Amino acid sequence: MQQRKDCVKPILATTRTTHHILLSVFITALVLNFLLIQTAIAREVFVQNGFEKESLGKPPKDWDVRGNGFEVTDDEVKTDKRALAILQGANDDRVGVAIETKNPIITAEFWVYIKSGGRSFNFRIVTSENHAQNNGSVYINWDANAVRLFDGNAWQPIDDFETNKWRYVRVVADVSKNKFDFYAGEDRNEALRDKGRKGLPFRNAAEFPVPKWVSFHVYSIAAPGYVDDLLVYEGDEPLNLAVEPTEKLTTVWGHLKAPLTAK
Repeated sequence: MQQRKDCVKPILATTRTTHHILLSVFITALVLNFLLIQTAIAREVFVQNGFEKESLGKPPKDWDVRGNGFEVTDDEVKTDKRALAILQGANDDRVGVAIETKNPIITAEFWVYIKSGGRSFNFRIVTSENHAQNNGSVYINWDANAVRLFDGNAWQPIDDFETNKWRYVRVVADVSKNKFDFYAGEDRNEALRDKGRKGLPFRNAAEFPVPKWVSFHVYSIAAPGYVDDLLVYEGDEPLNLAVEPTEKLTTVWGHLKAPLTAK
């Protein structure tokens, strides 16, 4: 009888040890998961718009608008039923969103479609309080089958850019360095894998130490362009769209359509 008890004791000790190990692993996993979620939640998202809740034939609600060439459309759409059309306008017409951040680095992502026929719209990340100011900004433009930047003196080619086809673009601006990176692909996953064009110059030095506006701008436009699923957030690390950063969402101009790679 005593021998049987002596055999049971090691088994019970081993069982308790196993339970303790499993419990420790489980608690560690919970803590790591919590920390990862908290990190994702801490990312500020400034714009998240698929344009689905915007009115057709009008510019996005609550955006700063100058000119009549900007409207939400269902004519040329990448995902779901609506997109933003940039059709025409007088020089320096613009539409954009104000950004409030203390972070000198922000990322903008969106689908873009450029019709063939010549110069289309400009995209800017502006560091001036004045939305009309082009200096001190990321300043890029689509012209026929190319995307270009303006460095303050002349237009410089960044990359080939096929017209009459939706492509995904990612722009990372670092205001502290007056530099930005440009990535593109057939979809978001490909854009995230793209080696990109890095260290590209702003159009002149930034006026403020942080971004102030994200906008689309018209100058000598000859070809319409379209934008879908606009996403703007802080930092240069790609946002994990599997985690909803709701607690730090500072500005929502609509709801991002999912998945981004649809259609």
